[in-house]
Amino acid sequence: MRLDPLGILVADSHPFAALAGVPVPMLSAETLLLSPDGRAPEFNQFVVELCRSAGFVPTLYRGSVQSIRGAADLIDQGRCVACVPASYASEYPGIIWRPLTGPASLYPWSVLWRADDDNPHVRAVVSCAKALSGELNWLDPGQGNG
Repeated sequence: MRLDPLGILVADSHPFAALAGVPVPMLSAETLLLSPDGRAPEFNQFVVELCRSAGFVPTLYRGSVQSIRGAADLIDQGRCVACVPASYASEYPGIIWRPLTGPASLYPWSVLWRADDDNPHVRAVVSCAKALSGELNWLDPGQGNG
């Protein structure tokens, strides 16, 4: 339902903060913070595979946080950087989001449901997701809003 540009959260003092975009291979020298294993395994795998496609296995931060605020604290301390979709990049003092380039990457958000489920609540969620995706041009990230 949405293709979301992937980027990196860094401290405003980090060298990446001065770049308009960060080439994926440059992440090879960084420690990446991923989501806790049970929270977003498909996103973590997406990030790891993106790094592998750029020719390296990422160095992962040993530990986890339970919130974007916790991640922002680690990033601000210079202990790691974090890959996040553009829609997830919150505003925190001292933290900057920069898009990934070379290759630019889009994270595919999806809604899954059982095709034979006629529950009106499920159908309402699916209908709403389809309508928002079309209305906000989420499948065309160059044109999409929010």
